[in-house]
Amino acid sequence: MTYKNLLIIIFYLTIAYILTVLIFGFKNLSFTNTQWLAAHDVSTDIISWKFFKNDIWRFPLGSNPNYGMDIGSGIVFSGSVPILAFFFKIFVNFLPENFHYFTFWVYICLFLQSYVSYLIIFDQTKSKSYSIIGSFFFLLSPILINKLSFHISLIAHWLILLGFYLEIKKNTTSKILKWSLLISISSLIHFYFTVMLLIIFLIFNIFNRSPVLNYKKISINIFVIFFSLFLTMLISGYFHVPATDALAYGYGNYALDLASLFVSKTNVVNGSINWSLILNNKYVLAPEGFAYLGLGGIIFLIFLIFYFYQNLKNIVQHKKFLPVVIILIIFFCIAISNKIYFLNQLIFSIEIPNFIYGLLSVVRASGRLVWPIYYIVFLFSIILIFKNFSYKNSLIILIFIFALQLLDIYPGIKKHLNSNAFVKEKNLEQIDFWKNLSKNNSILRTTYLNNQSKFLLELRNVLLLKNIEKTDISIHGRYNRKLASISRSKLYQSFQNENLPDNTIFVIDNYNHLRNLKYIFEDSQVGFFLKDKTWVMIPEYKRMMSKFDEIQLDNFNPILLETGNEFKLDFNNENSIHGFGWTHNFGSKDMGIWTEGKISNLLFQINKEFKKNLTLGIKVKSILNRPNESLNFKIYINNQIYDNYNLNNVEQLDQGMLFINLNKITNFSDTFNIRFVIDNPTTKLELLQSPDARILGLLVESIIINED
Repeated sequence: MTYKNLLIIIFYLTIAYILTVLIFGFKNLSFTNTQWLAAHDVSTDIISWKFFKNDIWRFPLGSNPNYGMDIGSGIVFSGSVPILAFFFKIFVNFLPENFHYFTFWVYICLFLQSYVSYLIIFDQTKSKSYSIIGSFFFLLSPILINKLSFHISLIAHWLILLGFYLEIKKNTTSKILKWSLLISISSLIHFYFTVMLLIIFLIFNIFNRSPVLNYKKISINIFVIFFSLFLTMLISGYFHVPATDALAYGYGNYALDLASLFVSKTNVVNGSINWSLILNNKYVLAPEGFAYLGLGGIIFLIFLIFYFYQNLKNIVQHKKFLPVVIILIIFFCIAISNKIYFLNQLIFSIEIPNFIYGLLSVVRASGRLVWPIYYIVFLFSIILIFKNFSYKNSLIILIFIFALQLLDIYPGIKKHLNSNAFVKEKNLEQIDFWKNLSKNNSILRTTYLNNQSKFLLELRNVLLLKNIEKTDISIHGRYNRKLASISRSKLYQSFQNENLPDNTIFVIDNYNHLRNLKYIFEDSQVGFFLKDKTWVMIPEYKRMMSKFDEIQLDNFNPILLETGNEFKLDFNNENSIHGFGWTHNFGSKDMGIWTEGKISNLLFQINKEFKKNLTLGIKVKSILNRPNESLNFKIYINNQIYDNYNLNNVEQLDQGMLFINLNKITNFSDTFNIRFVIDNPTTKLELLQSPDARILGLLVESIIINED
């Protein structure tokens, strides 16, 4: 490394530091200040890191079983920048308890974003001053800065630029090894970058300008890339989650709008933001498809279109930019998805096969895949301006365009200065209650384990307490759906058996669960507390309940059902009769909720005046059973078995109804606990109907009580 090159590095390290200070302010630069890490996604990142660093080393290295108990996920499925998590965990014994590396990560990304873009431009122009000015476009890129407040791991746009840099370098020595290292590292930052880099690598490798394709060399290169990526993913813990659970929903819901390059308004964690002083408009686009070029970028795009139009014949004849054109087409098609939007209006939608939809849902936030296109516009324009004008004129043009760019995007930059774009930490009013509670109870659980727990944000400060060592309140990019379903079922079995684990605080997910838990543990020493608008259940703490807690708990009794009125079951209805062992039927035209696992229950009251000749009708909409096998289940009423059932389909039932004569119950009362015990539930994944690995049995739409 020459002295001049060292000066360039020092220059960009300094520029990155200045910008980092401007973004955070000196207060939030601290590696122990977590107040700015309070938005939804960044809260997930800091909490995931906390449990990972406090755990022992395991294999795979990214295993993080104390964060997301029972679901087998890991640090690679969070936004915690796994590569830094691995590094700093080595020194955990020397770090402060509340240490984090996220401000350092932002600094590193700002440095590499500017420095790598400088290297690319300098490689093509050999002009330091021109390359420095050009690099500022990338350092202050709206799509980069806009991600700072809620997706910290996704600001590593330098990975994309580094991929381009590897391709423009004429020296191909060790190129494939460098690509392998880059792609493997990207998987330890965020898998979206891995997908982008794989596509870029494959296109450049296959559609190179060599007159004769060397299929053997291409095959070896691809094998080396994928083998090194496989080893990295294996060691880091990607395969903790089954491949089918890597398939997600939502492809097309987070897509690129056709107007995204020109619309300056988008949403951030604390409201909306307008990135343009000059090209202001009324439309606000979703953040995942945000790709505003800025006035300077729009000028670049116009120049690029004009250049290609003027030189189209020569470009086509010599296939000069063939790989780049293919990159533009492929990334654009994936980014806009099968649902084509223009200014938030759906123009048309294309049906795609379920198999392809499942694969594409690996990148369900497909709008992000516009980033390589975005940077190609800037790189090509900056380089082509230099090559088509004299040095003096090209420098004047670039400075003028950058001045316009800076003037235009200033409102967006200003919004991100001094931590203004970040959500401020909200302190819990009764944090002392949680601190005292955690001294003897190190496990914090929810009564409904899921991958989008509302409690992660509400109880962020509780989860960050040193004494909380395990939790199933977690959010992951991907998780094991079947293990989550099994975990829920086991928990509800323990509730049913009144066998609660020690040292555990249960955060009650909804009022339906609260009613059922009160019913089950009414005569036990289980305590219920309403703290910070959240209901909590703790074994052996009943004596600690305040008068306020007791009065509030008295408001939650089983729902009263009137005879003759059909009661529809809605999973999101907290004023309902469904208790434990139920799951949603979202995305389906059929109404109702599914039984999940082996035990599900309904809890309700009837008017004391109606105690004779009562018939309960349970409307079953669908049955999930294996081929040539009936669904076998029992129904218990108030712990007394009512009947056994063996069903192959709904048609076996009278009008799709299960009828129960309530007067046959010997322990008849005005409160009924209807319990389904299913012997052989299955999954839609097992039946090859969908990637859904939840363990399902009956789809129940409604119930009705009739008086004969």
